[in-house]
Amino acid sequence: MTIAFRPLSEVKMILEEAGTDISYTYDDLVFVDHTAYLIQFDDLNKENLNLYFNIDLNELDARSLGKKLKMLVEKHHKTLTPAGKFSLKQKDGSEEIDISFFPLAN
Repeated sequence: MTIAFRPLSEVKMILEEAGTDISYTYDDLVFVDHTAYLIQFDDLNKENLNLYFNIDLNELDARSLGKKLKMLVEKHHKTLTPAGKFSLKQKDGSEEIDISFFPLAN
């Protein structure tokens, strides 16, 4: 079994520079404290991070936020790839959440 290295401390620094912080991590996903977006580590390309925006975030805010994040990520010698959107839904009678991903169309 291989355990993938994921530079969480570097992502934490990037998010702090963006004025936010990590609220939760799960496997390859980094949830941001306001859930406007999340970051996914790219296990195929260690120098890349995938960016998903919350489906409820309007396009203008997503574009502005995407530009800001891209600049900060590149400052850390990495790339940021817009990967699509996501939605969160709390499971009935539970504190667990379901996450659905909507990848960008190719």
